[in-house]
Amino acid sequence: MDKKGIAAVVAIAVSVIAAIVFAVLLYTTSDKLEQTETDLSTTQTTLETTQATLQKTETAKTELEKKLAETEKTLKDTQSDLTQTKEILENASEAARKTAAERNKLQQDKSNLEREKESLRAQLNKIESELQRIRDQSQRSIAAIQERFKDSVGAVLDEAGRLTLDVKGKILFETGSAILSKEGKELLDAIAEEVLLNKDYADYAIHVEGHTDNTPIAGDALRNWDLSTQRSISAVKYLQENAKIDPKRLSGTGYAFYQPIDTAETAEAKAKNRRIEIILVPPQDFSTELLKSLQKVMESIEAK
Repeated sequence: MDKKGIAAVVAIAVSVIAAIVFAVLLYTTSDKLEQTETDLSTTQTTLETTQATLQKTETAKTELEKKLAETEKTLKDTQSDLTQTKEILENASEAARKTAAERNKLQQDKSNLEREKESLRAQLNKIESELQRIRDQSQRSIAAIQERFKDSVGAVLDEAGRLTLDVKGKILFETGSAILSKEGKELLDAIAEEVLLNKDYADYAIHVEGHTDNTPIAGDALRNWDLSTQRSISAVKYLQENAKIDPKRLSGTGYAFYQPIDTAETAEAKAKNRRIEIILVPPQDFSTELLKSLQKVMESIEAK
């Protein structure tokens, strides 16, 4: 075989080999292509799944962010409520402290009021006891005076413990005169002995009050002042000088006809109004106003 023939054979062989190699390569490439397509499809599916998961994740993230915002708002609201609650508790604590302090003060005030009430009750009991003693001794004196002087002297004991002796003016003085009569002096001596110098009345003040009727003296009503005052002073001087009454206990006052005991325009009424009143006043202030005042205080304390 010549060279051309050999070359042709070689060329054919090369072509065949090339065809075989191409076929092999084609087959191999086809397999790889199919595998690549499969892998691509798998990757596409995975990508789609991943995208779906990512979308769900984004949605979940959005929901979480929304919930987080709500939670933060709730937290802020809760913190605000806690702050308010703390303030309320602090205010309540302060109010409780003030209430406790006020309660303690009220308790102390109550204790003080109780002590004051007991003190006032003791004072009232003492005053009432003393008033009763004064009433008892005055009743004895009144009985003795009225037994001794009968219609000449009247005696009255008031609620404040003051003993008033009402001496008819005609016994002590002549009409229109301020000079004591003999009978008047004897009457004042007897009153001094029976009452004014009695040791039970040793601390009593003695007020002598002169009174006239409403008939103007010599046509001048102002002279009634003079007569009533002069008569009271005459009695005071006699009691000091002759009965030896301590002058510090004595006082004299004239009231003319401005404090009548009978306002009728009759001779009997005028006779009643012409008088000298000897008033014995206890050293303690046992006036009705004091008793009422103390009783009001007691009632106020009881109310509190």
